[in-house]
Amino acid sequence: MQRFFVLVGHFAFACLVTFVLSSVVHSQFVIQGLVDIGITVSLHDRLNMTIDDLQGLFATLGAIISLSLLLGFATVAIINKFTKTAHYNTYLYPLAGSVAIWVMLAAMHPIMNITVLASARSTAGLLSLCICGAIGGIIFSKIRAK
Repeated sequence: MQRFFVLVGHFAFACLVTFVLSSVVHSQFVIQGLVDIGITVSLHDRLNMTIDDLQGLFATLGAIISLSLLLGFATVAIINKFTKTAHYNTYLYPLAGSVAIWVMLAAMHPIMNITVLASARSTAGLLSLCICGAIGGIIFSKIRAK
């Protein structure tokens, strides 16, 4: 039972890091869009908007990221169970995290008929968010290996 709670803690930490990075990346892409159309955004405003996004997106984006990573990481665990590929976890969990974020964003588009996160409307934004998922996977694989 203790192993389960440790696993849940590791997973929650990876989700939290992925959420924080994704939220910050999202905020910065949106703010840069404002700057690109000539709106001046001070550092103070940039920080306030980022903090507001962290608070405002936590319940929804945090939950969606957690569900996405759960599916991605569970897939890796199943693959490991049947193929004995645990020595590849350093690569598989980051890949799963990145793909999970991409699938999450791709799945939301047809459901809502819009790209929910404005930052994912550009290739750079989409890749940046996928990198956030990969970082979450790296963190999960590293803390699980200890």
